[in-house]
Amino acid sequence: MAHDVFISYSSKDKPAADATCAVLESKGIRCWIAPRDIIPGADWGETIVDALHASRALVLVFSANANLSQQIKREVERAVNAGLPIIPLRIENVMPAKSLEYFLSTPHWLDAFTPPLEHHLNYLADVIRHILDGQPPPAPLPSPPSPLKVIDRRVVIGGVVGGVGLLVLLGWLFFAPSISPSFIGKWTAAKMTVDTNAPSPFGAFSISIFLRAAVLGGKLSSSFEVGELSQYKYDWGGDDTGTVVANGSDSMIFTSDITHQATLFNYIVINAQSAASFATALGGSVGESAIAITAPATSQSVLLGMAQGLGGEAIGPLVGHWYTHTPANGILGAVTTSLDVTRDGHYHYHFDIAESGIWQASDGKWTRTPQGAIPVSGTYKFDGSDRVTCAAANGMTTWNRVN
Repeated sequence: MAHDVFISYSSKDKPAADATCAVLESKGIRCWIAPRDIIPGADWGETIVDALHASRALVLVFSANANLSQQIKREVERAVNAGLPIIPLRIENVMPAKSLEYFLSTPHWLDAFTPPLEHHLNYLADVIRHILDGQPPPAPLPSPPSPLKVIDRRVVIGGVVGGVGLLVLLGWLFFAPSISPSFIGKWTAAKMTVDTNAPSPFGAFSISIFLRAAVLGGKLSSSFEVGELSQYKYDWGGDDTGTVVANGSDSMIFTSDITHQATLFNYIVINAQSAASFATALGGSVGESAIAITAPATSQSVLLGMAQGLGGEAIGPLVGHWYTHTPANGILGAVTTSLDVTRDGHYHYHFDIAESGIWQASDGKWTRTPQGAIPVSGTYKFDGSDRVTCAAANGMTTWNRVN
């Protein structure tokens, strides 16, 4: 795929590199970044050289880690030999080692170690756009004025020595620049509203019936965290409980305590030998047995586990703990599900979806880009600095900041 910019970085600075890539590509600047753009099985060194020769500029995510990286030194040296403009993005207040200093005598140094990072990345995108268009770089990014400096100026202008304390207070209240609320920090969901008509994260699989019950009953919980480098972690899940009774030799009726809806599930028990072929793919281990359950008009769901002995005619052989734990697959984050069936005819279903990636938010609009998946966008509105409501196509969540 054609690209404009090669992003060079230490693997220890991957969150900052991913944030850089996400912002640049959101501005229409095509990026090449490893390992995302290396074809599986391709020669690593050859691919790097080809990518550099096809680039029009190199962005170096510079840090103490970058100083120690021999790979970065080789990439920068190749870029210099190819005549590429090099834009060092300094994410830590360190100077280049002698091995890099010779190659980095450039007017395009950008300091990005003062938060917020997105402020600097937007300016980086402007610089690169000017370079690609053959224009002089834009004016240097102004540093946000310090509130203390603003206060000092008001005090001097006032000229009333005895009223310094009052003027400082007035200067802070009326003259200091306002600071927009930030997503950086940890959040917990105070309220979640999910459109039950929206596609289920589990598609048409039978376990989506349990998820729907959790949504309808408001049995959802979620946490959200945004770091200084715009990386995020998002986790949400829910629960359904109810009763279960046998319906013949190969079917069970699950009745939710939440929706009071009874659903007929057909099932088969899969022995450990037959389950071995897919046990690891579902996050288990060879030696575990499995169950396959199917509700009307749904696809079969398979869960791993070990039956805890027959539950008698009233329950059948499903008594036990059954689960899946699959890694992120480019569509969903890492997914954990569990179904516990007790001997007294009760069940507890739980699901949890965890994802991570890059978070961008400004002017009332947010975008999260999960690792290996397409971006998801929506809108937001702060209510003070510690409460914010985010809306998307499939629902809305109100978040409270965790102290």
